[in-house]
Amino acid sequence: MTSERAEESPARARYAAFEPHRTETRNGTRRRRHVDHWRPVHQWSEAEVWAILRRWHVTPATPYKIGFSRLSCAFCIFLSADALATLQWIDATRFIRLVDYEERFGCTIKRDRSLLSLAGQGRVLEAARSQPALVAAALSDRPIGSVLTEDWILPAGAFGTGGGPI
Repeated sequence: MTSERAEESPARARYAAFEPHRTETRNGTRRRRHVDHWRPVHQWSEAEVWAILRRWHVTPATPYKIGFSRLSCAFCIFLSADALATLQWIDATRFIRLVDYEERFGCTIKRDRSLLSLAGQGRVLEAARSQPALVAAALSDRPIGSVLTEDWILPAGAFGTGGGPI
């Protein structure tokens, strides 16, 4: 079960809401395994996703609270300039390590520019800058508390333009 939505991109719009998973081998001759892939929110809008989270008091993920509009790997190839500038600000050590890799390998992660160049074109997300405790929580390896809250607030990253996969 995964959360891709058709609204996110033309490629995701072509996904089936329910289909055999790519690891499916139910008709195989050696090892048979039945694995289905279900995308229960495939036809939902972003507004519907936030509405159901609000209805059931599910706490939005911390990266959404600090302004990221999409969730994936921290340094995803699909990052916007603002998201990358924010990551440079909140996780400078990892950012510099990746910049160093680009220089050492003579190849950039993004096709048309370096991470340093792209981050230089962005602005640190205000929600991240203004909430250092949440930034620390987003970078922490400690378990999160309850996923339910009575004080539900639409996060700063909702309805953003982050680009890339969730």
